Amino acid sequence: MLVYTERSAVVTLSATARGVQMKQAEREASDEEKANAANPLLDSGRQYLIRVDQAAALLREIGILTADGKLKNDMIRKYNQIDHYVELVAPMFEQDDSDEIVLLDCACGKSYLSFVMNYYLHEVLHRRCRVIGVDIKEHVIDESRAMAKRLGYHNMSFQCADLRVYQPPKNVTAVISLHACDIATDLALATALRARAKYIACVPCCHKELLDQYTMPGLEPLTRHGVFKARFNDVLTDSMRALKLEAEGYKVSVVEYISPLDTPKNLLIRAVRTGRENRRAKADYEAVRRTLGTTSELDRRCMDMENEFFVTDEDLIP
Repeated sequence: MLVYTERSAVVTLSATARGVQMKQAEREASDEEKANAANPLLDSGRQYLIRVDQAAALLREIGILTADGKLKNDMIRKYNQIDHYVELVAPMFEQDDSDEIVLLDCACGKSYLSFVMNYYLHEVLHRRCRVIGVDIKEHVIDESRAMAKRLGYHNMSFQCADLRVYQPPKNVTAVISLHACDIATDLALATALRARAKYIACVPCCHKELLDQYTMPGLEPLTRHGVFKARFNDVLTDSMRALKLEAEGYKVSVVEYISPLDTPKNLLIRAVRTGRENRRAKADYEAVRRTLGTTSELDRRCMDMENEFFVTDEDLIP
């Protein structure tokens, strides 16, 4: 007997000495499929990793579901965003062989991503994990702590701190960041470099710092209009971030993690530490930086880190 299931149909083929018979019956939709059908903004063609029928307590707590377990219409896009994010970073953690995954969420805000990643690592992958959220705003840290307590997530902690001076813990497996505004993205990346994180998964948000810095010798007429100058700035900022990570010894990929119709800030920078020096990327990065005339917060943070580890002969004299 062979049973074949496709969408709403179940086809049964049975072979006996008398021949082959085929029967077809309708299949009852799962709770997740029913939820998808009730919400046309959900992608019914994919399997969600954070399923509504299994992660109801979590999704209610972070405001995605109503008290009776239905997706809120104004939160469907947010739900799609966080689930697509998990889908794209999942391969990093599926191949990781750490005894414990230590996940650091920089500029965590309301900590949607922290809670979802904790659920995925612990409940879906069944991995031992510890999740740390850091943000400069005390009220969001207090709210996150209260949510973790209500959910019984004792492996999560939240700290109110400025990433400029924050010292990450040892053995950080991954640093994540979702829509950290402007230089907060650079601070998150710098924290990942300081922690020597195995993996980085960062979705930048607004870009301002380099807008009034960069020049494009010979191409100035292309940025005469303000809207073009701003759009060039977005691309330059994120492409330089990706190149800087390569220069620091990471293998980098950049993808659109969700439709630009949901949010125009939809680039995901993924990086995996190789442990090897990349001299070519370093030379390319410095050449581009000189041409554009820019110095970012990420540059300054990396310079500070280099100075911390630089010792002169005079320093060794008693």
